[in-house]
Amino acid sequence: MGIFIRTLAVTLLFCIGYYAWTYFAKEGYSPELNITNEAKNIVTQDKPPKEENQNAENTMQDVRVAFLTNDGMIKFVSRKAKHKTLYTALGLLMKGPTDEEKHQGIFTEIPSNARLISVKRNEEEKSIIINLTKEFGEGGGTQSIQSRLDQIVRTTGLYAGNVPVYLYLDGTKAQYLGGEGIYIEQPINRRQ
Repeated sequence: MGIFIRTLAVTLLFCIGYYAWTYFAKEGYSPELNITNEAKNIVTQDKPPKEENQNAENTMQDVRVAFLTNDGMIKFVSRKAKHKTLYTALGLLMKGPTDEEKHQGIFTEIPSNARLISVKRNEEEKSIIINLTKEFGEGGGTQSIQSRLDQIVRTTGLYAGNVPVYLYLDGTKAQYLGGEGIYIEQPINRRQ
């Protein structure tokens, strides 16, 4: 009986440790990147320099995100936000359309449980890495996957310019998405 209790205790400790490791490793993922202060303001939600911050503290800016219409077309929607960055735009995109927008026939193919983990700029490779949760690449057929990518690519195009953008899911470079295993060409914004 003593061996059983010790084995059970060790197993429970292992399970708790593994769960904690996977949880914190996923939350704390960040590829090794050299990010300058200027680059941070372009792609992340960092505050602008102090002199700009004092004037812009109470102002809201228009941030545009790409959703879909009932006829399958991309429609850009403006949202108000404190920071006009790629991180903010993708965060708003992941939240999906408002109820009012849904009544106007605007929708998203991005799964409701998908989340934005990070947006980083890699100065060495002159690229941007978008890290989403794995739920972004799950479910749906070919058309759904293509529409999701189009939403990400079109939204990113407004803020990244000609900088190559790479899609990561839970810290791993995405190669295939969806149940059908659709191959993803990286960088994702070269497919426009």
